[in-house]
Amino acid sequence: MNIDQMILSFFRDEVCGILVTDISGNVVYEDSKSYLVNRKETNWQVACPAPGKNQKDEVWDLTNTLNGKTYMVTTSTFTEGDEMLQIHFLLESSNYTELYRDITGYSRILEDEKAHDSLTGLYNKGKFLSLKRTLFQNKDRIAIYNLDVNNLKLLNDNYGHKVGDLLIQKAGESLKRLEARNILGFRTGGDEFLLVALHISREEAEKLRQEWEKGLAELNRAEDGVFCVMACGMAYGEKGYDLDKLLDEADRSMYEMKKKMKENHLTSSYSGEIG
Repeated sequence: MNIDQMILSFFRDEVCGILVTDISGNVVYEDSKSYLVNRKETNWQVACPAPGKNQKDEVWDLTNTLNGKTYMVTTSTFTEGDEMLQIHFLLESSNYTELYRDITGYSRILEDEKAHDSLTGLYNKGKFLSLKRTLFQNKDRIAIYNLDVNNLKLLNDNYGHKVGDLLIQKAGESLKRLEARNILGFRTGGDEFLLVALHISREEAEKLRQEWEKGLAELNRAEDGVFCVMACGMAYGEKGYDLDKLLDEADRSMYEMKKKMKENHLTSSYSGEIG
């Protein structure tokens, strides 16, 4: 969605004086009354901080009035694609609370969409890499499960991407069933998934894997013609663990399991029809 479309779809008609800038203060969108925002009285230099200053959701009072009503300028920071932008808009003081709630909700939706994989609803690779640097470091106990779907390319080539998508969705659902405050699922690639569980014992970690296997088996009993087979490798660590080494260990374990599955001819398959 471009800036013009975003403005038209989100803001109500009575909101005017809209100005969108990049983080350096360069104007990327303005309307017919944006000149009312771009005034000395609005603390323009403060509302558009220098690059690197992450100033969000600040309100600057106007010292003048328009048509007998008192207005303020509200500034919020949001992202559009990979670009950080600031939106400044003129708002009658009496409407501020309602619109502030609206734009805060919109910003949360945008951030939520950035963090999730659209096909499965799981967190995406970017979210995993972010948590890898923060939340997943220096916990008392952690279990990592590296999972890979068998024969996705084969199904895509023979039956089309709609069938491949069904296979990925079923794989994703098997992880979503396990999610909790301390258990997070990720789709990190086309047929690659991770599950990370915090603050669980080694015994609980093994039970969690068994619960996942049981859940996937239940999903495979659905009459949709899609049979999902996944290899799963697990690594477990206690306080002082090296996260990268655990990820490598889970990866190696997954590939060992995948090799055994191929030897036993355990594959994902499709026997249904797409309407």
